[in-house]
Amino acid sequence: YLKYFKLFGIEKYLMRFSTHDPSKLGQKFVDEPELWKQTEVMTRNVLKNSGINYIEVPNEAAFYGPKIDVQAWSAIGREFSIATNQVDFAQPRRFDLRYKDRDNVDKIPLCIHRAPLGTHERFIGFLIEHYAGNFPLWLAPEQLRILPIGDDAKVLDYSMLILNELRAHQVRAELDDSTDKINGKIQRAEHMKVHTMFVIGKRDMDADAVSVRIHGKGNLGAKPRGEAIAEILQSIKERRA
Repeated sequence: YLKYFKLFGIEKYLMRFSTHDPSKLGQKFVDEPELWKQTEVMTRNVLKNSGINYIEVPNEAAFYGPKIDVQAWSAIGREFSIATNQVDFAQPRRFDLRYKDRDNVDKIPLCIHRAPLGTHERFIGFLIEHYAGNFPLWLAPEQLRILPIGDDAKVLDYSMLILNELRAHQVRAELDDSTDKINGKIQRAEHMKVHTMFVIGKRDMDADAVSVRIHGKGNLGAKPRGEAIAEILQSIKERRA
């Protein structure tokens, strides 16, 4: 989990260990008191031995076994359940699952339900709120937009050349070839929170260069085309924040 959290910039999180309520066996929880005791002790020991900070919450287990939910907080402080590990001792019995142990004796396994990033929709919702739409380059839906200045056919051809080169490397790039003024194109890209912009005019084309802009940071100046593209590819490859 820590690998994923670091990758997505999640700094505040907590493990929530959910146990059963013995008074609700056979109602809310599977009526297997010994298995509940065994699996809860096992799960608790894993948390303690790993040195993980956690809270214990009674009466919140799954009906088939104890679970560990990972609670994370978005940048605006809202709490999400973004991951889970659940011990299931009920389903293997229902499906009559068995294995041979080292002594060749039939045993019924425990099943582990594991979802490191939870449901896809919930996690995407968390990321949208966490980043407020300002995704890092590697994660952005539109990673780069090319903004040609004016309607010079040669500048447009040069812009298309760069677009095709980026797309050949699987970069999610677009070209704004509208007739709007360059300030309007920049404003639109900023409003849509496009991470990186290549502004291209005749001077850039003649120098085989691009002028680089980063959303929220402004103009970073002109760079040789090959260097600028290489930096984009390296940033995506390394999944930089």
